[in-house]
Amino acid sequence: MPYFVKWTLAGQDEVFDQPVSYAKLSDALDCACTVLSRHPTDIWIEDDTGSPIALDFRIRQHCTSNSPF
Repeated sequence: MPYFVKWTLAGQDEVFDQPVSYAKLSDALDCACTVLSRHPTDIWIEDDTGSPIALDFRIRQHCTSNSPF
């Protein structure tokens, strides 16, 4: 199942997304960790039906638990 990383930025109505999908949720979560450096107001991962699979809290947990620091 493909996973898509999506986010919003402060002061913008547009929903941004990665131009690629990820075959594994862990890869999508890793990508989302990179997006966090842009300080999104909201971030989530959707499946191919548009259903949210991972929301902000779960993404941040993943990033913290996989941080090399």
